[in-house]
Amino acid sequence: MLNEQIKDRIINISGQFGVYYKDIHSGYSCFEGNADVFIAAGIAKLFLLIEVLRQIDQGEIRRDAVHTLRNEEKVPSIGAITSLHEGIELTVEDLYRVMTTVGDNTAFNILAGLVGINQINQTLSSLGYLHSRVNRFLFDQEGISKGIENYSSVHELGDMFERVLNGQLISSKVSNEIIELLKLQQRDYIIPYHFSDLIGIAHQIGEDEGIRHDAGIVFSKHPFILCMSTNQVDVRKAESAMRDIALLCLNYSIRVN
Repeated sequence: MLNEQIKDRIINISGQFGVYYKDIHSGYSCFEGNADVFIAAGIAKLFLLIEVLRQIDQGEIRRDAVHTLRNEEKVPSIGAITSLHEGIELTVEDLYRVMTTVGDNTAFNILAGLVGINQINQTLSSLGYLHSRVNRFLFDQEGISKGIENYSSVHELGDMFERVLNGQLISSKVSNEIIELLKLQQRDYIIPYHFSDLIGIAHQIGEDEGIRHDAGIVFSKHPFILCMSTNQVDVRKAESAMRDIALLCLNYSIRVN
């Protein structure tokens, strides 16, 4: 079975490793690994995206609301905002799109300040997610020094993506926008690594020192959900294992359907 193949692939990797798989057609699911809750790194951007889109959906904020960039807001970033000049005007939609598609950390902090960290967690709790949490801004050195971290649960990620796929996370409109945004994810070095470009993948990446995550929906002929998280690992070994697991899952979905 697939779970045994996954177990064999990760058994010799030191650190924390968790893998959740669900085949959409058959309903078969499995979990393998030694942990469910992980330091979230960039996965926290998914939780913030959900809250931003919820507030837009319910009329609490507007997607065309404008934020004027200040230099002191800029943090080290994989994205583009740190390269922009002070005073440029960015809409809420600009911010959540660059946060999601290119992982912009400055956009995360601006949006988290706008919607409120407490509100992100209240929404997660209302959806039944008790382990996934945003507890601080990115590059918050004071919070880091106190050991404050953001967390994600592999099982909860799996449930989030299933609700998204069924149009049931907040609303069908929100769910559809999440899928379309995550399909534009530009960091494609884990789940999509061995796949044809013709296979759509809506996924969120998370990365930091000793940390790798990739979680989402693979829209192959037989779609499936795959959520993989690691902490305290040799990231080169973890990435290799995660790529192999993604291919194992794709082949399994073809074989059983």
